[in-house]
Amino acid sequence: MKKLALMVMAAVMTLTATNAQTLTKQQEKAVKKEVNAKLKDYKKRGYEIFGSSRTLEVALTKHYTALYAGGDDVVEVVGFSTAKSANLAAASAQNSAANRYATTASQQVKGRVLSDMASDVANQETEFDKFYATFEGKVQQEIRGALKPSFSVKKNDPDGRISVEAYYLVYDKAATSARLKALEAAVKESEAAQKYAQRISDFVNERVVPNE
Repeated sequence: MKKLALMVMAAVMTLTATNAQTLTKQQEKAVKKEVNAKLKDYKKRGYEIFGSSRTLEVALTKHYTALYAGGDDVVEVVGFSTAKSANLAAASAQNSAANRYATTASQQVKGRVLSDMASDVANQETEFDKFYATFEGKVQQEIRGALKPSFSVKKNDPDGRISVEAYYLVYDKAATSARLKALEAAVKESEAAQKYAQRISDFVNERVVPNE
């Protein structure tokens, strides 16, 4: 547990995100292709930029430039919501993004535990289910601070409600810190997980990509 706590502290202390925006010619072409495809998709579905003075094309270009420049150090997380107002939908979309990330992180850890530690966790299913549930809930709480708003789009639905798609960027160091904090809290809820906390931390350190 002490080693786990030190890992969390180290991740927090190194919580920085790359701001490099230099792309290769090939990446620049890829960004333009992504932007054009998204513009056509949003136009077809009736979406427009929301919460920004920038045009949708500019917002998309900035978003995809950050993704390509960041490489494996940054992932995209999308939240979806529909509400009576755009502001309410946007707030719910953030919850949706956090929940999507947390669910993916929990399922990924569970899959690794079951595949790599099957014999160790045999007959401890209930204890580990408790751990997975707590871990997922804690990740959802912790990852909110790591969700960096990129852009949002909205559309008016036929029923008078408004749908919002909110796009966030999550940088690896911030995401790892959030997951390790969640792990530290979750293992306290399960004696079985405490025994294997150090091994599970290796799984928690693995990159999480919600939209793949």
